[in-house]
Amino acid sequence: MKNKTLTFLGNDSGFGKKNNSAYIEKEDKLILIDCGFSVFEIIKEKFDFNKYKEIEVIITHLHNDHAGSLSQFILYLWFIYKKSVTIFSKCSRIKDYLEITGTPKDAYILKNASKSIEFIKTEHVKYLDSYGFKLNIENKNIIYTGDTNEINAFLPYIKNANELYIDVSRYGGAHIKIDDILNTLEEIEKNGTNIYLMHIDDKKYIKSVIKNKDWLIDVN
Repeated sequence: MKNKTLTFLGNDSGFGKKNNSAYIEKEDKLILIDCGFSVFEIIKEKFDFNKYKEIEVIITHLHNDHAGSLSQFILYLWFIYKKSVTIFSKCSRIKDYLEITGTPKDAYILKNASKSIEFIKTEHVKYLDSYGFKLNIENKNIIYTGDTNEINAFLPYIKNANELYIDVSRYGGAHIKIDDILNTLEEIEKNGTNIYLMHIDDKKYIKSVIKNKDWLIDVN
């Protein structure tokens, strides 16, 4: 597997065992990408939160497999470690979500952009706003689609990207059908961008479509 910047805690689609979620550790900083319903128990066991001076969470959208344990994670850090979290998201209802789930306002800071994060509006389902993002870190440009059913919104950013993490599916619909995107991904790879497939609903089928390509993500 090609070396990648993101490490994945899970790479399953919404009905799988391990929700699609990734992270980056940078010195005394932890950046978590999405925090679905299965993620809290994983990160609770995996990380020593005492060592981080900064903890950030990027939320792409508010489906349960992407934000289902966000409040639990914030509460845990606030009451057990006396630490607050910086949340990056452009989701229109995220304030409501945090308030409904009883998250103390002092326990988090909510931002919609930074010098290194630029959100990209995409289409996923009609009743929920969804975003991917461009992340500049470790001198790399990373494109992360989040859940999406189209790639067009990301194409202007992919031209200068080192890595593309893209949501694919066997069936299509709310997600990009792997058969429909294969040729486009091959062209993107030829131009020098490393491809990583995520949010996998049928690993066996997707492996059969991409054949010997080294695009599937190993989960730690």
